[in-house]
Amino acid sequence: MFIFGIDIGGTSIKIGLFYEDGTLKEQWEIPTYKETIFQDLAKNLLNYLNVNQIKKEDILGYGIGIPGIMKNGIALSCVNLGWTNVDIKKEFCKAMGDNVKVFVFNDANIAAFGEAYFTDNPFDSVVFVTLGTGVGGGIIIQNEIVEGSNGLGGEIGHMKVDDTYQFDCSCGRKGCLETLASATGIVRLTKFHHKKYPTILNISETLTAKEVIDAAKKGDVLSSYVLQESCKALAKGLSNLSVTMNPDLFIIGGGLSNAGEFLLQEIQKQFNQVCISLTRNTKIQLAKLKNNAGIYGACAYLIKKKHEVEKYGKC
Repeated sequence: MFIFGIDIGGTSIKIGLFYEDGTLKEQWEIPTYKETIFQDLAKNLLNYLNVNQIKKEDILGYGIGIPGIMKNGIALSCVNLGWTNVDIKKEFCKAMGDNVKVFVFNDANIAAFGEAYFTDNPFDSVVFVTLGTGVGGGIIIQNEIVEGSNGLGGEIGHMKVDDTYQFDCSCGRKGCLETLASATGIVRLTKFHHKKYPTILNISETLTAKEVIDAAKKGDVLSSYVLQESCKALAKGLSNLSVTMNPDLFIIGGGLSNAGEFLLQEIQKQFNQVCISLTRNTKIQLAKLKNNAGIYGACAYLIKKKHEVEKYGKC
C-alpha cells in the first residue's frame, strides 16, 4: 500500500508518494493555477498511477495540506487561493473519481504532525512554531490535531505578549507575538532601536531579518539587543503554551529557523527565564523536515490514523 502526501501552496503543489511505513518513494511539484487546482492535481496523480502501473486500490489514502483556516475538511478561509467555505474533500473526490480516501488539514497543523512523528523520538504532544514573515503554528495533543471550534487552533502568532511596543498586527490588534518574533518583527524592532545602539547594519528599506541575525552572530550591539527582545517575546508565548497545552516538545521551524543553534540557544535562554520551574525541562528543538514537513505530515497522519482513514476518509 502507498500514501500520497500533498501540500498545496500559492505557487506550487508538493506531492510525495510514500510506502506505508513512512519511507518516501518519490516526490515532485506541479505549478499552482488557482482556477484549476483540483483538475490539475487529479490529472497529475492519475497519470502517475497509470504510468507506474499502480492501482487506485493500492493507495491507503491522500493527505492534503491547505494554507488556510480549516475545519472538518472545509477551507473556511484561504486567502492565498481565494477560497471561502470550499469543501476540499468534495472537490478533490469529484476530480479523482471513485475509490479514493482523503483527509484535509491546515498546512501548519499537518506540518506539526510530520515534525512530531518523524523526529528521532516521536512525541504525542507537540507545539510547532513557524517563524517566517509572520508567526504560525500547529498544536498536536495526544496525537490529535487541535483545530479549535472554528479552525483557529494553532494560530499562536496572535497571542498577545507585548505591552511595550504595541506594533500593529495584521489581525487588527496590537502587541501580538507575530509583531516581534517574526522576520517582519525583527526588522521593525531594528528600525525602532537603531538610534539607541551602535551597529554595523545599513538601516534601509531593504533590511532583512537575516542581515540582523548575521550581525548578531558577529556581536553587533543593536542586532544582539533586537534578537534578545524578539526571543523574549517568543519565550513568553511558549511559556503560556507550556502551562495550557503542556506539550512534550516545542519545534521551531520557518525561515528564521535557518539561523540554527544560535537562534535556538537564545530562545532556550529566554524561555528558562520566564517559564515556571515545572515546565523548564520542556524540550525545544529545530524543525528537521523544512519545506517537506507538509507532505511528511500528511503521510504520518494517515499512518497513525489508518482506522479513521478507512472509516471516514472515503468520498
